[in-house]
Parts: sequence; C-alpha cells; structure tokens
Amino acid sequence: MEPIFDAGGITVAWLRGDLIYDLEGYVVGFIRHGAVYDYDGVQFGFFMNGYFRDGDGNATAFIRRASGTPLRPIPEIPPIPPIPQIPPIPPIPNIPEIPPIPTFYWSDLEWEEFIR
Repeated sequence: MEPIFDAGGITVAWLRGDLIYDLEGYVVGFIRHGAVYDYDGVQFGFFMNGYFRDGDGNATAFIRRASGTPLRPIPEIPPIPPIPQIPPIPPIPNIPEIPPIPTFYWSDLEWEEFIR
C-alpha cells in the first residue's frame, strides 16, 4: 500500500492499485481512467501525475511519485499500513467529467472534504 499525503505532508489515506483506503483500511473510493469515484459511482475528483485534484484542477493530496506542480512538502514517515478490508465490487461509475487543466495551487479542500 502506498501512502497518500496531504498538502502538509501528513499521511491521510492509502492507495493500493486503483483502490483508495482510509487510515483504518476501509475502501473509500477508486480510480478509473484518471477519475476518482466514491462507491456510489459518483466522481469527486481526478488523479493526474500522482496528484489527487479537485474539479478546479487544484491539488488536494499526492503520492510519492507525483510529478509536476504544486511543490510538494517533505512527507512524513508514514505509519504502518493497515490490513486492508476485502474490497466490495466497485459499481459501474458515471461517465467521467472532462479533466481540468492542472494548476500550480493546493486546493482549499482538506482530504476529508475531498473524499466526502
């Protein structure tokens, strides 16, 4: 599992394949073709070049191999990953929105607001 860091470099979630897990190991979303969805199949963001981005193209979080902008903080040493729950079968997602142009900015949304 790969840690997901917020704008302050704090571990906020985990990425395993195309599934997003919370810090306790529960699936909270998934990625399909660069779009980020909840388990109702509703898109709430984008995953581009290692950044999770809101609808305006602003970054909300990142993984270590992220490239581009905005500047990333030095991330904390992540905690030990949780034992992931067996994921439910993902729903058929809505047709993805057209991705925004990535910005140089961090979003005003905290990770928890981003994933709802």
